[in-house]
Amino acid sequence: MVLLLLAAGGVVGYRAWAGSRAPSCDSTTSVTVAADPTVAAALSDVIESTTAIDRNCVDYTISAQSPSDTAAALADPAAPKPDLWLPDSSLWLLRTLRSTGTLPEIATSSVVSTVPVVIGRTDQPQSFESWQDVLRAPGQRIGDPLTASPADAAILSALAETEVSNAGTSAVADSLVPLAQAFALPDNDAHDIPDIVDKVVSSGGTGVVTEQAMVDYTATDSAAPLWQSVPASGAYFLDYPLAVTAGAGPEYADTARAGRSLASLLAGDTAQKTLTANGFRPSSAVALKSGGVGAVTALQVRDPGALEEILRDWAVLALPLRTLVLEDVSGSMAAPFADSTRMGLTVDASLSANSLFNDRTQMGMWAFSTDQGPDGQDYRELVPLQGVTASFDGKPQRQAILDAVSNLPTLVGGDTGLYDSTLAAFRKVKEGFDPKFVNSIILMTDGANEDPGSISLPDLVATLEQEQDPLRPVVIVTVGITADADAGALQQISAATGGTSWIAQDPRDISNIFVEALSARKSRL
Repeated sequence: MVLLLLAAGGVVGYRAWAGSRAPSCDSTTSVTVAADPTVAAALSDVIESTTAIDRNCVDYTISAQSPSDTAAALADPAAPKPDLWLPDSSLWLLRTLRSTGTLPEIATSSVVSTVPVVIGRTDQPQSFESWQDVLRAPGQRIGDPLTASPADAAILSALAETEVSNAGTSAVADSLVPLAQAFALPDNDAHDIPDIVDKVVSSGGTGVVTEQAMVDYTATDSAAPLWQSVPASGAYFLDYPLAVTAGAGPEYADTARAGRSLASLLAGDTAQKTLTANGFRPSSAVALKSGGVGAVTALQVRDPGALEEILRDWAVLALPLRTLVLEDVSGSMAAPFADSTRMGLTVDASLSANSLFNDRTQMGMWAFSTDQGPDGQDYRELVPLQGVTASFDGKPQRQAILDAVSNLPTLVGGDTGLYDSTLAAFRKVKEGFDPKFVNSIILMTDGANEDPGSISLPDLVATLEQEQDPLRPVVIVTVGITADADAGALQQISAATGGTSWIAQDPRDISNIFVEALSARKSRL
């Protein structure tokens, strides 16, 4: 029978047990499998129909878990990890390689496949010659490519087209700008396939889902009449690989064998009938017998790294900002400049930049110079990092930040404790990482590190690079104030995290730098 399991975080799982133990199975091996939610139920049906001997004396516990959640668990040393992983795309294995330094062993490169499709209402027929046309369509809905593989597949399909035509990737990146900006709007709730289908049905227009999702949808009693199509150029397929993600140890070999056994089982005729009945293709070369879009040319991308660059741009445009502002209050900030001081002009510029940060922003503030905290600590928290519409110290968070900025001149003194403060801020933001935001640090300083007991610049840069996680990125944007700032060090600090570095020769330019940084398409902030 199949037992429904509820795991922490609302993950739904299925455990298949043999109805009776075959005499040849004196014992069984228990193996956990994290499967993409689109395939988990069908996978459970396959396992339920088998005996222990069919499974080579393995009991598989199958949990439906989004690939983004599984990838995050694999990157977290403290998180429990599945023994096997069946994401909807091998892109997730490449992302895991970047976050952990290890590519999971592949039990099979593809269990099943499906193809991204464009959908619309039958009373609004439309056709597209290419995926670039799809992405450029007004009001297009593709979901979030940071977490949804169908959106990735649409973008990769467009990138594959540009590789064939040698057109370059900038056209694809440009076509995503309005999509990302629309995605960022507070009233945009078309983030996953069911939402996209509902929006197309209720409001018209088009959206990108998968052929398999449309098979599921049309099987429901409430299904509205929708068309689905693929541009004539073809499409990049989602390939559903099966990988071994168990940790190293004495049981790894048994787990790897269990992975190969499961791959063999799923390749069998009985399993494939179950999977195709659920809307999956056995391979990209085999069309569904009914309910699909027919034969589709499989597009390949020679440079999948181009997708990551585009996704970085998407994150800038689509996600709100979660940032810790790190303000230099060392003694040099009291130096005269124009008719004020460096600090006075920095305060004025920071206050005027307040309007650039909307109410979806999360922001906190630290001040730094030597001996700001206990035991010679170089920094102190002025306002904790939280939403600007929250409350702190009896006042709205935004007002608390403005008050803290206005009070900075009273804190000026000491030397520039740059490096230790930077590392502490990076770790603080990473500790509370929120995937729904661009997690960042805005660091403003007019000098070079002057704390002789601090971490060195090479060690700081190496530590930032080592602790940076591609699945949980924290970027540092540095703003040097006047020519006295250590531009070289600031550039290295930002580059180590994929951030940008700016120099304000005149402190009054800081607000303009904020505008430029927030508006720049290629900036990580």
